[in-house]
Amino acid sequence: MRKILVTLLPLGILILAARLFMRFPELVETVYSNWLYKVILPPISRFAGIFPFSIAEVLIILLLIWLVMEIVNRLRSKSMDKPKKSRYSWLNLVVLIGLLYLGFLTLWGLNYHRPAFADMAGLDTRITTEEEVGKLAALLVNEANQLRAVVGEDEKGIMQLGSSPREVLEQAVAGYAELSELYPHLDGKYGSPKPLLLSRLISYSGIYGFYFPFTGEPNINVAIPQVMLPVSTCHEMAHQRGVAREEEANLVAYLSAINNSSPEFKYSATIFALSYVLNDVAARDEKEFAALRGSLVPEVIRDLEENRNFAKRHQGPWSQVFSWINDAYLKANSQSEGVRSYSRVVDLLVALIIR
Repeated sequence: MRKILVTLLPLGILILAARLFMRFPELVETVYSNWLYKVILPPISRFAGIFPFSIAEVLIILLLIWLVMEIVNRLRSKSMDKPKKSRYSWLNLVVLIGLLYLGFLTLWGLNYHRPAFADMAGLDTRITTEEEVGKLAALLVNEANQLRAVVGEDEKGIMQLGSSPREVLEQAVAGYAELSELYPHLDGKYGSPKPLLLSRLISYSGIYGFYFPFTGEPNINVAIPQVMLPVSTCHEMAHQRGVAREEEANLVAYLSAINNSSPEFKYSATIFALSYVLNDVAARDEKEFAALRGSLVPEVIRDLEENRNFAKRHQGPWSQVFSWINDAYLKANSQSEGVRSYSRVVDLLVALIIR
């Protein structure tokens, strides 16, 4: 008991110090994001990259198995009737949670408190007007129509990638090498993104990918519509490079994919951005939305419909639960809009492309 209490005190002090550190974005940027993070994380990420499978996925599966076994053992054991042992177990749990939280902050979480990417990129982020969104939508419609003509499709007329998922993930790495020339703070030698073995099952959670800070791995659901695979990979890789906020990771994903030499990546970026912009337009002006949709070639409409149908096919209790968890997680990390923060990428796209 004494050992646990002795551990709790310094652990609590370190967590409080980290919480205080969060209040100074410029200090976070200088000391953590641009120095400590780049010293600690890349070696961990490169080590994880040696393995062809997702270490994060294996760890999560093992954790779930352990939790089930622990619950079963506790239900069978009479130790739950012993108050002292019970208190000891709870203190152990508090220490474990504290260590995990401190590890999360040290390995990645402090990036939520760095200055905005838009400020570092010199973007004009004044309030977005409907006229600006309309201009952006028209531009993206034109780009989508042109790019669709140079990518492949399957027998159903849906966009199909010309390479395997693993090759697509490697192409994303090459794209970031090009992007880092424009934005040097995105540079770094990290491990490659990993395809998830349980991608089809994970699709029912609504998850297209996730970043695991304890291994530095971007983990990608490779069962999603192929048009979304390149840009979704780029999104998780943005997190790996210290871009924590979701709308900013969306913007960096667009930048990385649109600057990639592959037409498939460029088309993926355009469809990704177009989807958000069309949703924004549809919410305020149905006539303008109908006109924009009518300007799309049938092939692009099929791809957009496939994305929508994929989401519908996989909707259910699990997707709602994971959406709630993600929402709570984002709000706990200073993203007050929760999952709605993803759609704020429209404002950033206007600042990037229109202004």
